[in-house]
Amino acid sequence: MNDSAPIPASFRTSGTNLTRAKTHNHRVVLEVIRTRGPIGRTEISEITSLSRQTVQNIVGELQSRGVVEMKAQEARGRGHPGMTVQLKPDHAFSLGFHVDRLSVTATACDLHGRIVWQSGGSLDAATPAAANDRIIALAEDFRVAEPDLAPRLLGAGLAAPGPFDPAGKTGTSADATAFSEFGSPANLGRLQETLRLPVVLQNDASAAALGEHVYGLGRRYTSFAFIQFGMGLGAGLVLNGALYAGASRNAGEIGHVMVDPDGPSCSCGNHGCLERYLSLNALCEKLGLEPTAHASVGRIEALFEAGDPAVLGWIDTVAPLTRQMVSIVDRMLDPEAIILGGIIRPDFLQAILDRAAPLPRRLDGAPQSGRIHIGTSGASAVALGATAVAVDALFAPSVSHLLL
Repeated sequence: MNDSAPIPASFRTSGTNLTRAKTHNHRVVLEVIRTRGPIGRTEISEITSLSRQTVQNIVGELQSRGVVEMKAQEARGRGHPGMTVQLKPDHAFSLGFHVDRLSVTATACDLHGRIVWQSGGSLDAATPAAANDRIIALAEDFRVAEPDLAPRLLGAGLAAPGPFDPAGKTGTSADATAFSEFGSPANLGRLQETLRLPVVLQNDASAAALGEHVYGLGRRYTSFAFIQFGMGLGAGLVLNGALYAGASRNAGEIGHVMVDPDGPSCSCGNHGCLERYLSLNALCEKLGLEPTAHASVGRIEALFEAGDPAVLGWIDTVAPLTRQMVSIVDRMLDPEAIILGGIIRPDFLQAILDRAAPLPRRLDGAPQSGRIHIGTSGASAVALGATAVAVDALFAPSVSHLLL
């Protein structure tokens, strides 16, 4: 068997009754419980195509290991209420770090996404070494603050603005919208060795999408696109229940779609990319704010709340580009939903959507209304998603686990 064999669309939640695939089946059942729980064992069997006896055996093993727990369903009418399965939230914890050129935001969560600790700090320099130092210090702060939880850390998720080069060839750039060199394999290897934890990297938009899928609004959908509105503009793609990262972990870089070949130069080497117009970095340029200063986002929010004409005028200006962005995502992916989040307050994002109305109709003629939502936003949203990245890497099914 090899990775070139076709993988079913529902691979992450489809089991097999082959005896030698026991590990995969455990991960499949765990994935369903993690993303859809509390859930009944009969429903797990229906989703995974595993026999009810197989599901019962796996759930029993997971329960005996303290990974899951049983919970009585709400009583309806006469008779004994059934039992559902859910992750035991304090079985393990994960650390998530949102890293950019200025700072690191850190979050620790249990398996239900409940935040048990948060911290952060600025960087002494816009370099991978400075980011590593801050991450290591924050991880030590967690271990000191939560000595009872620290032994149950399963890993650390890192979320940073890409794009990344898997060969580690990406050069250094001072652009506020990216931190590509942080994601080099050599740098991640050094960080993992020092932290003494498994380390997993995702771009910030994909991390936010995974967090939304596991902990937030995205639990309702099998396929959706999460648009991350930050200094740059990116998209995280959850397709058929799984995060699609791309061959080099750069899928969803919608901010680098060219909308004007004769437009301003972009850090990616092209001209007229979407995020040169539709991003907080672009708005900072218009307002004369420094995009690498933390106070800039707060200043934008204050101006927006005060009804500043320059901010509201910019929102009007980017309305056509917002419509174009929605059309691109819709036509390429045909997702169940498009969710918009980011580092700015939710009502700012809602104002952008409102000014972009009416949005382009879908190919089937249906309106976009009711299909586009405002998701998790704020300073800690990406770090929260990064905790889910760590859990996903260790718990979720993968074709590699079937290689015998």
